[in-house]
Amino acid sequence: MSDAVNKIWNSLKTILWRRHARIEAEKDNISESGLEDALRRSFTLVEHYPEDARGESALVLTFVEGKPVHVVLSSREDLCYLITVYIPREEKWNKAFTRRKKKEE
Repeated sequence: MSDAVNKIWNSLKTILWRRHARIEAEKDNISESGLEDALRRSFTLVEHYPEDARGESALVLTFVEGKPVHVVLSSREDLCYLITVYIPREEKWNKAFTRRKKKEE
């Protein structure tokens, strides 16, 4: 398991929602408890941003009630900030929702 994935797993004990993440989850009818449970059960690291100006962050994929959900999060030692949450659009992502499609695809 990569260091980034390990760090995320360890940070999921305490999840703090940024206001933007709450608003976006509500727009897509994603329940907070459902998403938190899904993250603690399973996620796939899609993109890692170790040099983000606001601190290391990552884009992960999880599934809530069978729906794919992307979460941008920032993990700290024993807590995880959810920065934004959204349902990925099929026209922008591959079928597994793990790679962005190129413009010509």
